Amino acid sequence: MITVTPITMSGVFAPLADDFVAFKRAQGYKYYTEAKILQRFCRFTEEYSLTAPVLTRELAMDWTSPRDGEAAKSRLHRVSVLNQFSKYLELTGHQVCMLPSCHWNQGSFTPHIFTHIEMDKLFQAADNIRPIAQARDLHKELPVLFRLLYGCGLRVSEAVGLLCRDVDLEKGILTIREAKNGRDRLIPLSGSLLKLLRDHRENTAYWLCDDDFFFPAPDRTILSPNTVYQRFRKLLWNAGIPYNGKGNGPRLHDIRHTFAVHTLQKWVETGEDLTAMLPVLSVFMGHKSMRATSRYLRLTAEVYPDVVRQVENTCAYVIPGGETT
Repeated sequence: MITVTPITMSGVFAPLADDFVAFKRAQGYKYYTEAKILQRFCRFTEEYSLTAPVLTRELAMDWTSPRDGEAAKSRLHRVSVLNQFSKYLELTGHQVCMLPSCHWNQGSFTPHIFTHIEMDKLFQAADNIRPIAQARDLHKELPVLFRLLYGCGLRVSEAVGLLCRDVDLEKGILTIREAKNGRDRLIPLSGSLLKLLRDHRENTAYWLCDDDFFFPAPDRTILSPNTVYQRFRKLLWNAGIPYNGKGNGPRLHDIRHTFAVHTLQKWVETGEDLTAMLPVLSVFMGHKSMRATSRYLRLTAEVYPDVVRQVENTCAYVIPGGETT
């Protein structure tokens, strides 16, 4: 079974932080990653001589200031959590200051959309991973895992988080539980992917129980997304796909973006009505809103210029923008 490590707050803000996390979870939010950020904030406040939970300007400025090597998105997340917490403090009658603004241009990063040839090379590189003693079945898992990421447009956290009971090999359906936006969703598998997963279960994971991970780490715990990312970087090298450095990609998450763009490309070429199909893609990928999905229209047009006119004529009402996650 999956166990979640309890988060312990410290310092003068601890009781209020616990109450705030409970408040957010009562509203239906998982609020685990955010709670860990709040935990770090509470530890950070212990460096100050605070006798009461007062969010001073000095404390807020120090916590929200940029850090060496920190991505803009990570800083935005820190600021966002503190901003929500400060509003809660204010509503409960505690003294807070005006927080500094922090803006992050979500459109500043352009995902790398792999070509069909690049995806084939990536899969071939995965098929040629050599086994190592300490990783046991990892060389067998990764070729299946990467094909699943591409074939279903999964986030890597969703893929490694799959339990055996979430993979229905009879009906050919994946159950994604408690995804990023707090929504469970069902994903139908193609015939080729279903066969691949059946073979994987029979030949590699035959000894697992329903509550074990479908892609387990060697010790049968969850396979770390960082491990998958490190192997992905090596696969890029072996496949001859240039890596442009941190922040420039290609990233592991770009496989998900590639799935969306390739799906739209196929629909345009086969004459599908994108007005009807775009909401389907949005639900399939677990997006919170259509705005997150609509940006893929522009990416599709940029990567495949020959479909620009068809995309514009069919979906001119859609305004590309927002985060593609």
